[in-house]
Amino acid sequence: MNRFCKSTFAAALVLLPLGAGCRAVGPDYAPVRVGLPQAWPSMEPPGAGERPSAGPEALARWWTTLEDPVLTSLVERAVSSNRDLGVALTRIRQSRAALGVSRTQLDPSVTGSAMYRRSQSGAPDADDPDPALFSTGSDYYDAGFDASWEIDLFGKKHRSIEAAIAELEASEEGYRSVLVSLAAETAGSYVRLRTLQQQLEIVRRNLGLQEDALSVLEDKRAAGLIGSLQVQQSRYTIENTRARIPGYGASIEETLNTLAILLGALPGELHGELSEPGDVPVPGVEIAAGIPADILRRRPDIRSAERRLAAETARVGAATADLYPALSLGGFLGMTAASTEAFFSDNSPTLSIAPFISVPLFNRDRIRGQIEIQSAVQERALIEYENTVFDAVKEVRDAIAAYGEEQKRYRILSRGASAAREALATADERYRSGLVDFLDVLDAQRALLAFEESRIGSRGAITEGLIRLYKALGGGWPAPGS
Repeated sequence: MNRFCKSTFAAALVLLPLGAGCRAVGPDYAPVRVGLPQAWPSMEPPGAGERPSAGPEALARWWTTLEDPVLTSLVERAVSSNRDLGVALTRIRQSRAALGVSRTQLDPSVTGSAMYRRSQSGAPDADDPDPALFSTGSDYYDAGFDASWEIDLFGKKHRSIEAAIAELEASEEGYRSVLVSLAAETAGSYVRLRTLQQQLEIVRRNLGLQEDALSVLEDKRAAGLIGSLQVQQSRYTIENTRARIPGYGASIEETLNTLAILLGALPGELHGELSEPGDVPVPGVEIAAGIPADILRRRPDIRSAERRLAAETARVGAATADLYPALSLGGFLGMTAASTEAFFSDNSPTLSIAPFISVPLFNRDRIRGQIEIQSAVQERALIEYENTVFDAVKEVRDAIAAYGEEQKRYRILSRGASAAREALATADERYRSGLVDFLDVLDAQRALLAFEESRIGSRGAITEGLIRLYKALGGGWPAPGS
C-alpha cells in the first residue's frame, strides 16, 4: 500500500469514532400526563349498593361474561376472518418495512463496479493490414467498490429511526383498535338481532290473539248479538299490528347482513344458523369497569395517539439536525491497470478516501421554517392526544349514564307491561260478561303490545349499553399487565 493510501486510511480511522459519538439534537420525548377523575360514576341507583367489579382478564374477553355460546363463537369468527383486521395488519407490515429502511440509513452505502476502456489515437497507416485501425492505442481496466457514509453527528438519522419505531407501535395500536371495535360491533349486532326477533315474536303472538278475538266477534255478529262496528274496529287493529311485521323483517335482514360482513362472510350466509329466534343476552352480576386511569393503558386509540405524538417529537429533532454541519466519507477500494497481465500485480490495488463536510450557510432560514412546521405538527399531535383522552372519559361516562338510566326504564316498562297484562285480562272478562264495550279490550291489547315491545327493546338496550361501556373502556384485547 503506497503512502497516500496509508495516510487516507489513517484519516478514516480518526473520523470513524465521530459516528459513534453523535449527539441527537432536538427535544426528547416525555410521556404527557393528563388529569383524570379518581373514580367513575355509580352504575347502580342510590341505595342499591355497588355491583362487584370483575378483573382486567374479564375485560379482555368481555363478551364471554354474557354467557351466550353463539355470541362467543361469532366474535371469535369475526376476529379470525374480518377484512378490516387484514387491512390493519398490512399497515403494520408497511410500518415495519419503513423502520427497516430507516435503520439502513446508518450503514455505509457500498456498490461494486467494473470497467474496461480502450482509447486509440493517430491516423491510419498505409502499411496497416486493416486501414480502419488507428496507429496507437491504450487499454484501461478498473474494478472495485465505491462506498459512501454520512456520519450521524447530530442524530438526524437516529431521530428518524425513533419516529419510525413510534409509527410502527402506533400501527400496532391501530390493529388493536380494530379489535376493540370489531368485538363491540359484532356483539351489538347480535344483540340487536335477538332483540328484533323477540319483538317480532311478540307482535306475531299479539296478532294471533287479536285474530282469535276477531273470530269471536264475527260469530257474535252472525248471531245478531253485536253490530259491525266492533268487528271493523277489531279488523283495523289487526291490520295495524300486521303492518309492523314487514318493518321488523327488513331490520332483521339488515342486521344479519351486517353480521355477515363483520365475520368476513357473504351477506346471506348467516341466515341458516341465526334465523331462529334466541334469547337476548343479559349482563352478569360482575362488570369490569376499573379505575379511570386504566383507560390510558387499555384504550388502543389513546395509546396510538401517544405514539404518534412521540413520532412527531422525534421528527422535530430530525429537522433541527439540519442546522448543524454534516460529515460524510466517500471512498474507493479496487484495482486499476493498463493490461490484464498487470491487473493482479502489486501496483494495481487502489484505495481512496474523501472526507466531506457541509455547513448550512444561506439556507438556514428555510431550515428554521421546516423546524417551525414540524413543531406545529408536534403541537397538533399533543392536542389530538389530549382530545382523545377527554373523548374517552366522555364516552365512558356517557355509557355508564345510559346503562344506568336504561335499567330504570326497563323496570318501569316491566311494571307497565304487568299492569297492561292484568288490564287486558280484566277487560276481556268484563267484555264477555257484557259489562264493557269491546273498545276497552282493543285499548288494553294495544297497550300490552306497546309495553311488551318496549320492554324487550329496553332489555336489548341494556346489553347494548354494557357493550358500549366495554368498548369505551378499551375492552377486547389483553392489555399489558392484565
